[in-house]
Amino acid sequence: MRSIAHRDRRSSLGAAGFLPVLFANLIPLVGVIRLGWDPATLAAVYAVEAVLSIPLAGAKALFAARPPPDDRESGVISVTETPLASKRGAVRPVSWVPPVYPRNVPFAAAVCGATAWIALFVGVAFSQVFDVPALLASPPVLASALALVGGQAIDTAREYVGRRRYAETSPYAVVETPARRAFFLVFALFALPPLHAAGGGVAVLAVFVAVKLVVEWSAFRATHGDDGSGGGRISDWLSGPTESPDEPEPIATPDAEPDARVPVHRRAAVATGVLKTLGGVAPAYATGFFIMWIAAFGLFVGGDPSGAVVAWSAAVFAALYLGAVAVNAAGFALAYAPVEYRRYGDRLVAYDPWLDEPQWAASVERLRDASLVHTRLPDRVFDAQTVELTTGFGDDETERFVGPVSDGDALVSAFDLPVRSTDLPPMDRRIATVAVAVGLAVAAGAVGLIVGPWGDSADTVRIVFLLPFLVWPTRWLWRQAYAEPE
Repeated sequence: MRSIAHRDRRSSLGAAGFLPVLFANLIPLVGVIRLGWDPATLAAVYAVEAVLSIPLAGAKALFAARPPPDDRESGVISVTETPLASKRGAVRPVSWVPPVYPRNVPFAAAVCGATAWIALFVGVAFSQVFDVPALLASPPVLASALALVGGQAIDTAREYVGRRRYAETSPYAVVETPARRAFFLVFALFALPPLHAAGGGVAVLAVFVAVKLVVEWSAFRATHGDDGSGGGRISDWLSGPTESPDEPEPIATPDAEPDARVPVHRRAAVATGVLKTLGGVAPAYATGFFIMWIAAFGLFVGGDPSGAVVAWSAAVFAALYLGAVAVNAAGFALAYAPVEYRRYGDRLVAYDPWLDEPQWAASVERLRDASLVHTRLPDRVFDAQTVELTTGFGDDETERFVGPVSDGDALVSAFDLPVRSTDLPPMDRRIATVAVAVGLAVAAGAVGLIVGPWGDSADTVRIVFLLPFLVWPTRWLWRQAYAEPE
């Protein structure tokens, strides 16, 4: 499928300009009917193309120079609100590639999960009418997959990088368009069983060709159509986001030395990111990856798999799970750990020395509702402090976390923060002890049911599905152990 359309290069060609694309996509049907081509192989190639387009878009998204839009509620790719998504600045690992924007990392990471789920749904639908393992092991399918990867890489190097089209789009636009098209394909695949029963492989291939033509038409309209051309809601939706936000105005800082500097306590920031991930998304990720592992077994292995197959597949999915968790934790660390808070006159500037870029700025006189964050365990372990405050008014009003810093008194003094004390109130050790005991009991019970002789596979499935809910009581109890500051 085509990459993200570039709407700044439109030229009205009319529907006649689509005829070459139409004829090219009808060739497979002619080949099946007249030349005896295998419809299952061609349908598999189309499916592989749709699935591969998503991770390839994720790689391209790293270089997208426009910031992601704030409104992404109607998107297929879900990126939760993460502080890294608003990060300013870029790094250039080598001179022959465009700059990589840290704010794009969450979008590139999100396509990994989207690819896995879409591939799973496509595989399940295919398994209803074809032998999926045999198709994926077929030399024509493997050769076509390699050709698709090579063709996409060449197109990315020549068009996306060579012609600097990455400078015109946002990471959301890059990943959202192929995700919508693959999502559309998944819906179409629900019609495979009755179509295969009625017309065999030819009918299935015809559906793929029809879906691909709708997708190609949406891409053609987005690239060559004028603003008044009507193509229908489906075509408009498939063409992807229509606009990418402009780069925000740069934050000016004086050339002189700042009046004050307060660096972030990096170990406390990293530890906070790790704990937030372990207590938040890690249990949900575990359930999702377990579901994919079980489904992949039923789809691609089947029967009674050997111990080696179980072990290796478990190791692969465990590595993918740990990678996803690590990326989530690294996002928080990259957002906060490198920051240094500087004062220039009456302005507070959050500056990132690693990227050599100011992240945000606010008038010291307009800082309000400042309070010490008392619910972070790493702050207590590393003797650090974090302040939550409000900056701006109206549409610019933003809740921000300043810190963690090793010297809370210096932070309050440097920026005249209305915080009475930077001393963290003591925790209620009795409640903390109960929370730890509950957590250990839940963990021991879960492990016992999974690996013990009295458990079975059904118990394992139940525990993994309930894991996000089993973590909640421990988190709730632990938060009750934090006493409110005076």
